[in-house]
Amino acid sequence: MLFGNEYRNLFLKQLIDTEDNELTIFIAKSEKVVPSTLSLDEEKDEKICELLSTTMQLVPDETQVYRIHFDRYILYQGRLESYAYNDDEHVSVGQGLILFKKSKLLDYVNDVMDVPLVMHMQQKSKLLHFGIYTLNNVIDVIAFCEPIIEKVD
Repeated sequence: MLFGNEYRNLFLKQLIDTEDNELTIFIAKSEKVVPSTLSLDEEKDEKICELLSTTMQLVPDETQVYRIHFDRYILYQGRLESYAYNDDEHVSVGQGLILFKKSKLLDYVNDVMDVPLVMHMQQKSKLLHFGIYTLNNVIDVIAFCEPIIEKVD
């Protein structure tokens, strides 16, 4: 499973939800690049120019694109990353690609859905909460099975 600590600073490339409730998400790892030219005029503040000359820009690494595929999902939601907050009560593994062992979203789904009936239909499987945290988006997925994650060539 790729839900480890090396997946940070991800970019969302595409999200596809099919009529058969299959969810496919394409993400790219990031790479750091030095900006080729400074857009500031040299006559402007030298300190700003000096500071900007030491910065790195994060861009999608097109050689590190991954496909995350859920055969079936119960719920997914997308949020702007700016509105996501860190819940001190959640229990999770990973950064960027996260597996939540305890979360408010799991509690919510258990409260608003007939989970015992759904679980019975899924051979009493346990609900799983996955988080895909990219630089601009947060995608939460509730499912019974782990997704298939593979590198795209």
